[in-house]
Amino acid sequence: MGQDRPQPRRTSALDSLRNLSPGTELVKIRANPNNWSQAELLAAYTWPRHQGERLVPIEEGRYPDDSNHTALTIGEFLSIYRHLPVVSMIHASDTAYTYVVQLAHPSWSLAAGDPR
Repeated sequence: MGQDRPQPRRTSALDSLRNLSPGTELVKIRANPNNWSQAELLAAYTWPRHQGERLVPIEEGRYPDDSNHTALTIGEFLSIYRHLPVVSMIHASDTAYTYVVQLAHPSWSLAAGDPR
């Protein structure tokens, strides 16, 4: 009889972005399309209580201090996962692509029966 081996724990594709600003449910990020390692976290939000209300910004002080780590994390995420349905490009130019990434579903969408 062989020894049972625990299955490796799979991490969510979004965990790396969640770790940049804990408690964040939506992030706005920008990166150089020619060099994904040139990236930045522009804004972090939580969902409002009710649909139609404004997003609630996360205080800037909660962003990580290490901009190099942040850039590499965002760049790695975009190089692999930019085509996920929760990633939306909102602006594109020759020098920068700006995305919004939904890290969590709003509570009101789940209450309304959203299948996601």
